[in-house]
Amino acid sequence: MFEKLGLPKNLLWGYIGLTIFMIGDGVEQAWISIWLVEKGLSVAQASYLITAYGITVTLAAWVTGVLVQTLGPRKVMFCGLVAFIIGSIGFIGIGLKNMDLVWMLPFYAIRGIGYPLFAYSFLIWINYSTPVARRSTAVGWFWFTFSLGLSVIGPFFSSIALPVLGEIHVLWVGLLFVLIGSILGIWVN
Repeated sequence: MFEKLGLPKNLLWGYIGLTIFMIGDGVEQAWISIWLVEKGLSVAQASYLITAYGITVTLAAWVTGVLVQTLGPRKVMFCGLVAFIIGSIGFIGIGLKNMDLVWMLPFYAIRGIGYPLFAYSFLIWINYSTPVARRSTAVGWFWFTFSLGLSVIGPFFSSIALPVLGEIHVLWVGLLFVLIGSILGIWVN
């Protein structure tokens, strides 16, 4: 069944893990900058924070290929997990707790390293392990599961969880999603 859909059976848990990881990364996508302004940051400060995150996402995406070629996909995915954990602890636990941009900025930037190392390493793993005849559909499944987690389920989860849990707890739950997705994507897969 999976082969008919173009989904490599040997990577199924990786795709599921990627979706769950990206849910965790995407929980704040729709609301974080507005909320930060409501909490006292200026629009310029919130924009600067998102820009710093974007810069590290871009740089991490750029170096992922070389890192995977050197270390292998699992190790680089693990490095992405570690960066996301460190960034989340500093950003949520220290920076947001005190609404201190000096702490928020570097830790949100470190958090931004996480998903490109995790996700794009898995994309390279797909390319390494999928026969050429099925590679395009396997990559299509990558982008489907990536987008499903980041842009659909993550923000939708927030729309349900924010009124119940509040912003800080939703961010911590996002970290839990990232941990679960990483376990599935790195070790179960």
